[in-house]
Amino acid sequence: MSIPKEPEQVMKLRGGSVLGKKTILKSDHFPGCQNKRLSPQIDGAPNYRQANSLHVHGVAIPTIDGIRNVLNHVGAQIDGKQTRVLWINLREEPVVYINGRPFVLRDVERPFSNLEYTGINRDRVEQMEARLKEDILLEAARYGNKILVTDELPDGQMVDQWEPVTHDSVKTPLEVYEELQAKQYLVDYERVPVTDEKSPKEQDFDILVCLQLALYSSDFSMGALFDSERPD
Repeated sequence: MSIPKEPEQVMKLRGGSVLGKKTILKSDHFPGCQNKRLSPQIDGAPNYRQANSLHVHGVAIPTIDGIRNVLNHVGAQIDGKQTRVLWINLREEPVVYINGRPFVLRDVERPFSNLEYTGINRDRVEQMEARLKEDILLEAARYGNKILVTDELPDGQMVDQWEPVTHDSVKTPLEVYEELQAKQYLVDYERVPVTDEKSPKEQDFDILVCLQLALYSSDFSMGALFDSERPD
């Protein structure tokens, strides 16, 4: 039996535990996601900003190069200013990096709508991301080590394309930050899933307050950086 490569058939035949039937992998970066009024503009890190003179920063989800660029900008290298960064990822939905770019899971019929997992905790979302990575690698093995992904064009149209992948080119966010730590970047990583455009739940506030208290009671020169879907 021949293996279909038409996008519609590929999506219908998906059967992963996370990358399931009629789901797509949508690029999390899209035309116009960068607020041009913000400064400085850091390559790969849309909408980076710092809260006045505070050691608090925000950014939309960056590429892997974008994460490194932000850490270099704030001096979080062992041979730089040695600023230790607490990077807090607020994304609720599973994210995976393919060839350095962030992708999210979407329903093929609603590509612009988040899949909500209200109440999900860090362990569960990171387990989903690990399974999503496995699903991608298994599916890619059936299609010549390529995975079908979806990008958004400037006019809002969606375009499907095949992305070549290897085991090393597909990473979960946790793996990305662990690799940066291994390369001696001074970054600690936390995940506090919050539903987009909704107030954090009470337990989420408790977690964030505890993280901030730990941050500012430290003897290190530290800063907090919040990473969410699209901070404006």
